[in-house]
Amino acid sequence: MPVVPRELLDSGAVRSAYLGAVTAARRGLDGTALLRGWDARTAHRPRSALAHLRTLLAVHNAEDLVNLDLPWWTYQAIDHVSGFLAGRGYSARVFEYGSGASTLWLARRCTSLDAVEHHGEWAGRVRELVAGTEGLRCTPTLHVPEVPAVPAGGNARVRSGAPSGQGLDFTTYVDVVHEVGGTFDLVAVDGRAREAALLASLEHVAPDGLLLLDDAQRRRYRDVVRQAEAQGWYSLRTRGATPCQPVPRETVLLSRHPFRPTPR
Repeated sequence: MPVVPRELLDSGAVRSAYLGAVTAARRGLDGTALLRGWDARTAHRPRSALAHLRTLLAVHNAEDLVNLDLPWWTYQAIDHVSGFLAGRGYSARVFEYGSGASTLWLARRCTSLDAVEHHGEWAGRVRELVAGTEGLRCTPTLHVPEVPAVPAGGNARVRSGAPSGQGLDFTTYVDVVHEVGGTFDLVAVDGRAREAALLASLEHVAPDGLLLLDDAQRRRYRDVVRQAEAQGWYSLRTRGATPCQPVPRETVLLSRHPFRPTPR
């Protein structure tokens, strides 16, 4: 359901212009009858093209996305994880790398949630969202480990491929899953240093559990998925429309058991 060619969004200037236009449009619609009617129709048909267009207005607007009750994964992955958590009676123990709207979405559907966030200011914003959101089944525990800068001439033990993570060592960030310990029904890897975070998480996923890796279309994540598969994990690569995204994205799900065919 793309509305902007991917090659255009690869341009920083075009991306900035697009985000500026969407943000301005969202501000202009705020509080209007048009937006209220749009939201009502979206609630009745959450997987329609009109509903997806509505999510584009929620880009970089965590409150809006929380109100729409959506994480930033492909719709196919969202539906699969939703069914997985429902099948556990919404009593799952969950771990999440990276926090945001997905944290609230998960907290509505599980009874234990640990999330690790490297950015202290953003973690504070997420805590505000948690405090102001009703209907959560649990209060997420948000871990904010120190992520030190690498000394000049030194090397990071655990790197992040994101531009904003350059020059930082994410070892303590990745190790939070070991510190919390035990096994989880679901681990969502959607933050920094995702390759290392995924590999560290494998031993903490319950035998019948699920592991999620978002933005799997990025080349640097292909090898780590292959490493998991080499260890006997089965993968389900979901590609397609994603909330807030005008181009298709990918989310990979990993399990120790084969995935059932998706009903048509």
